Amino acid sequence: MPFTSALAGVMARYITHPQAHSLWAGGIVAGIMGGFLFHAFLFAVGAAHYPSTYQWIASGLLGKSAFTSVDGALIGIFLHFVISIAAAILYGYAGQLTGLLGRPLVSGTIFGVVMNAAMDLIAFERGISALPSGWHDIGIGLAAHVIFFGIPIALFLSRYERVTVPYV
Repeated sequence: MPFTSALAGVMARYITHPQAHSLWAGGIVAGIMGGFLFHAFLFAVGAAHYPSTYQWIASGLLGKSAFTSVDGALIGIFLHFVISIAAAILYGYAGQLTGLLGRPLVSGTIFGVVMNAAMDLIAFERGISALPSGWHDIGIGLAAHVIFFGIPIALFLSRYERVTVPYV
Protein backbone atom coordinates (compact mmCIF):
# COMPACT_ATOMS: atom_id res chain seq x y z
CA MET A 1 0.00 0.00 0.00
CA PRO A 2 2.80 2.52 0.72
CA PHE A 3 4.12 2.16 -2.84
CA THR A 4 0.64 2.83 -4.27
CA SER A 5 0.23 5.90 -2.07
CA ALA A 6 3.65 7.22 -3.03
CA LEU A 7 2.95 6.64 -6.73
CA ALA A 8 -0.43 8.37 -6.45
CA GLY A 9 1.25 11.32 -4.73
CA VAL A 10 3.88 11.65 -7.44
CA MET A 11 1.29 11.41 -10.23
CA ALA A 12 -0.95 13.97 -8.49
CA ARG A 13 2.02 16.35 -8.26
CA TYR A 14 2.73 16.05 -11.98
CA ILE A 15 -0.87 16.15 -13.15
CA THR A 16 -1.84 19.16 -11.03
CA HIS A 17 1.42 21.08 -11.48
CA PRO A 18 0.68 24.32 -13.41
CA GLN A 19 3.29 23.55 -16.07
CA ALA A 20 1.86 20.06 -16.60
CA HIS A 21 -1.13 21.53 -18.42
CA SER A 22 1.10 22.38 -21.35
CA LEU A 23 2.10 18.69 -21.49
CA TRP A 24 -1.59 17.90 -21.96
CA ALA A 25 -1.69 20.32 -24.90
CA GLY A 26 1.51 18.85 -26.34
CA GLY A 27 0.10 15.35 -25.91
CA ILE A 28 -3.06 16.28 -27.78
CA VAL A 29 -1.09 17.71 -30.72
CA ALA A 30 1.38 14.80 -30.69
CA GLY A 31 -1.43 12.24 -30.53
CA ILE A 32 -3.26 13.76 -33.49
CA MET A 33 -0.01 13.94 -35.47
CA GLY A 34 0.98 10.37 -34.58
CA GLY A 35 -2.50 9.04 -35.34
CA PHE A 36 -2.50 10.76 -38.72
CA LEU A 37 1.01 9.56 -39.68
CA PHE A 38 0.17 6.03 -38.52
CA HIS A 39 -2.86 5.71 -40.76
CA ALA A 40 -1.30 7.62 -43.65
CA PHE A 41 1.44 4.98 -43.73
CA LEU A 42 -1.03 2.09 -43.52
CA PHE A 43 -3.14 3.54 -46.34
CA ALA A 44 -0.02 4.23 -48.44
CA VAL A 45 1.18 0.61 -48.23
CA GLY A 46 -2.32 -0.79 -48.78
CA ALA A 47 -2.66 -2.22 -45.28
CA ALA A 48 -5.70 -0.04 -44.44
CA HIS A 49 -8.90 0.67 -46.36
CA TYR A 50 -11.79 3.06 -45.78
CA PRO A 51 -14.32 2.43 -44.24
CA SER A 52 -13.46 -1.12 -43.12
CA THR A 53 -10.33 -0.17 -41.14
CA TYR A 54 -12.23 2.30 -39.01
CA GLN A 55 -15.23 0.00 -38.68
CA TRP A 56 -12.80 -2.63 -37.40
CA ILE A 57 -11.53 -0.16 -34.76
CA ALA A 58 -15.10 0.65 -33.74
CA SER A 59 -15.95 -3.04 -33.52
CA GLY A 60 -13.77 -3.25 -30.42
CA LEU A 61 -16.41 -1.12 -28.72
CA LEU A 62 -19.58 -1.79 -30.73
CA GLY A 63 -19.10 -5.39 -31.82
CA LYS A 64 -20.34 -6.59 -35.21
CA SER A 65 -22.81 -3.70 -35.50
CA ALA A 66 -19.87 -1.41 -36.34
CA PHE A 67 -19.75 -3.04 -39.80
CA THR A 68 -23.37 -2.28 -40.67
CA SER A 69 -22.99 1.39 -41.60
CA VAL A 70 -20.55 4.19 -42.27
CA ASP A 71 -21.38 5.49 -38.77
CA GLY A 72 -19.15 2.70 -37.49
CA ALA A 73 -16.28 4.18 -39.49
CA LEU A 74 -16.85 7.63 -38.01
CA ILE A 75 -16.85 6.18 -34.51
CA GLY A 76 -13.69 4.27 -35.42
CA ILE A 77 -11.93 7.45 -36.55
CA PHE A 78 -12.92 9.13 -33.30
CA LEU A 79 -11.72 6.17 -31.21
CA HIS A 80 -8.44 5.98 -33.14
CA PHE A 81 -7.60 9.58 -32.29
CA VAL A 82 -8.80 9.29 -28.68
CA ILE A 83 -6.47 6.32 -28.21
CA SER A 84 -3.60 8.13 -29.98
CA ILE A 85 -4.03 11.25 -27.84
CA ALA A 86 -4.32 9.26 -24.59
CA ALA A 87 -1.21 7.25 -25.48
CA ALA A 88 0.77 10.41 -26.29
CA ILE A 89 -0.24 12.09 -23.03
CA LEU A 90 0.65 8.98 -21.01
CA TYR A 91 3.95 8.71 -22.87
CA GLY A 92 4.66 12.38 -22.10
CA TYR A 93 4.06 11.92 -18.38
CA ALA A 94 6.01 8.66 -18.23
CA GLY A 95 8.85 10.22 -20.20
CA GLN A 96 8.93 13.21 -17.90
CA LEU A 97 8.92 11.03 -14.76
CA THR A 98 11.71 8.80 -16.05
CA GLY A 99 13.72 11.41 -17.92
CA LEU A 100 13.35 9.48 -21.19
CA LEU A 101 11.94 12.49 -23.05
CA GLY A 102 15.57 13.47 -23.52
CA ARG A 103 16.18 10.28 -25.54
CA PRO A 104 13.35 10.35 -28.08
CA LEU A 105 14.70 7.78 -30.56
CA VAL A 106 15.19 5.14 -27.87
CA SER A 107 12.04 5.90 -25.90
CA GLY A 108 9.95 6.40 -29.07
CA THR A 109 11.06 3.01 -30.37
CA ILE A 110 10.17 1.34 -27.08
CA PHE A 111 6.86 3.23 -26.99
CA GLY A 112 6.03 2.08 -30.54
CA VAL A 113 6.86 -1.56 -29.80
CA VAL A 114 4.77 -1.46 -26.62
CA MET A 115 1.84 0.15 -28.47
CA ASN A 116 2.08 -2.45 -31.24
CA ALA A 117 2.03 -5.32 -28.75
CA ALA A 118 -0.78 -3.73 -26.73
CA MET A 119 -2.99 -3.12 -29.78
CA ASP A 120 -2.40 -6.66 -31.09
CA LEU A 121 -3.20 -8.20 -27.70
CA ILE A 122 -6.28 -6.03 -27.14
CA ALA A 123 -7.64 -6.86 -30.60
CA PHE A 124 -6.93 -10.55 -30.05
CA GLU A 125 -8.48 -10.53 -26.58
CA ARG A 126 -11.60 -8.74 -27.85
CA GLY A 127 -11.90 -11.36 -30.58
CA ILE A 128 -11.76 -8.86 -33.45
CA SER A 129 -8.56 -10.19 -35.01
CA ALA A 130 -5.95 -12.90 -34.80
CA LEU A 131 -2.42 -12.13 -33.77
CA PRO A 132 -0.18 -11.23 -36.75
CA SER A 133 1.06 -14.48 -38.25
CA GLY A 134 3.59 -13.60 -40.93
CA TRP A 135 6.72 -11.48 -41.08
CA HIS A 136 5.00 -9.08 -43.46
CA ASP A 137 2.14 -8.35 -41.03
CA ILE A 138 4.53 -8.07 -38.09
CA GLY A 139 6.84 -5.76 -40.07
CA ILE A 140 4.01 -3.48 -41.22
CA GLY A 141 2.63 -3.27 -37.68
CA LEU A 142 6.01 -2.51 -36.15
CA ALA A 143 6.91 0.04 -38.84
CA ALA A 144 3.57 1.80 -38.37
CA HIS A 145 3.78 1.86 -34.58
CA VAL A 146 7.51 2.63 -34.24
CA ILE A 147 8.46 4.80 -37.24
CA PHE A 148 5.16 6.56 -37.85
CA PHE A 149 3.69 6.70 -34.33
CA GLY A 150 6.15 6.22 -31.45
CA ILE A 151 9.19 8.10 -32.74
CA PRO A 152 7.27 11.13 -34.12
CA ILE A 153 5.39 11.50 -30.83
CA ALA A 154 8.63 11.13 -28.87
CA LEU A 155 10.46 13.67 -31.03
CA PHE A 156 7.61 16.15 -30.82
CA LEU A 157 7.18 15.85 -27.05
CA SER A 158 10.93 15.94 -26.48
CA ARG A 159 11.16 19.23 -28.32
CA TYR A 160 7.88 20.51 -26.85
CA GLU A 161 8.99 19.64 -23.31
CA ARG A 162 12.30 21.50 -23.71
CA VAL A 163 10.51 24.59 -24.98
CA THR A 164 7.52 24.72 -22.62
CA VAL A 165 7.94 22.53 -19.57
CA PRO A 166 11.13 22.67 -17.53
CA TYR A 167 11.82 19.33 -15.86
CA VAL A 168 10.05 19.40 -12.50
